[in-house]
Amino acid sequence: MKSDRMTEPVEPSETEVDVLEEYDICILSTRSDEPTARKLGESIRGYRLPPKTKLSDPTMDYRRLLYDCKEEPLDTGRRGILERSRFLVLICSPSTKNNPIILERLDCFRENHGKEDIIAVIAEGEPIDSFPPSFIETVTVQHILPDMSVVERTETIEPVAADLRGTTERRRREALRYETVRIAASVLGLHPDDLEQRHRARRRRAAAIALSIAGAVCLAAAGIFLRLGFIAKAEGEIAEQQTDLSISIAKRTIEELPASFAEDEQALRYIDEAIVNARTELEGLGLGGLLGDAEQGGGA
Repeated sequence: MKSDRMTEPVEPSETEVDVLEEYDICILSTRSDEPTARKLGESIRGYRLPPKTKLSDPTMDYRRLLYDCKEEPLDTGRRGILERSRFLVLICSPSTKNNPIILERLDCFRENHGKEDIIAVIAEGEPIDSFPPSFIETVTVQHILPDMSVVERTETIEPVAADLRGTTERRRREALRYETVRIAASVLGLHPDDLEQRHRARRRRAAAIALSIAGAVCLAAAGIFLRLGFIAKAEGEIAEQQTDLSISIAKRTIEELPASFAEDEQALRYIDEAIVNARTELEGLGLGGLLGDAEQGGGA
C-alpha cells in the first residue's frame, strides 16, 4: 500500500480538478445522507489490512477517497472527479431513488466505468424504495406448474448491496464494521472472507495476549493479598478468610485460563509464559509453594 498517495477526503470543486490525482473511491450521497457517507468514509479510511496481504494492483489505495454530498451542479470539476475515481460508492435511501443530481452523476460515472465499479450501500428504507431505477433489472422467467403448464412471470433483480441498516445502535456499528471490510475487499479485488479470517486470527492472538496479561496481573494481585493476609492473619478471622479467598482466586486463574484456550496452541503459549512469570513473582514474595498443585492441574 503506498501511503504517500494518501490525502484527506475532500469535496470536489472545479478549481481542484487540475491538481487532483486519480482517486480510488468517490462516496456519493444526497445532502440528507451526508452524515452516513462521512461515517462510512471514516470507517474505510480507518480500516487496516491484515499483515502480508498481497494485492493484485499495488497502486490501489482504498483510503484515497472523497465525498460528493452537497447536491451541487455537475460542473467540469465534479465531472473530472467522477472520471478519475476508480469506484463509486452510492449511499442509497428513499431520497436517492429519483434525485436528478444523483442520477446525473451516475450517468456520468458510467460513461467511463462498468457497473461492477459501482458499490451500492443501503442506509435507510427498503431496496426497492432506495435504489435508482437503473439499478433494478426486470426479467421474464418461465415457471413450470405442478400440472406441467408453463407460465411467465416478471421478476425484479436488485444489485448486491452493502447494508448499514440496524434496529439498534449496536447492530448499526456491527453492520458498519462488516460492510467496511466488504467494501475494502471489493475495491482491492480480494474476497471478504479471506480478510475476515485473517482478522479473526489476529483478534484471537490479541485476546490471548490480553488474557495472559490479565492472568498475570490477577496472580500478582493475589500474591500481594496473600502476603498482606499472612501479615494480618493474627488480627482476626476476617483476615484469614481474605487469605483463603486470595488463594482460591489464584488457583482458579491458573486452572481455568489454560482450559479456556485448550484448542489454541498460540494462546496457550502466551498463558503458560504468563503463569511462569507470575509464579516467579510469587516465589519472590516467598509464596510460590502455595500454587504448586493448582499449576499442575491447570497444565502450565
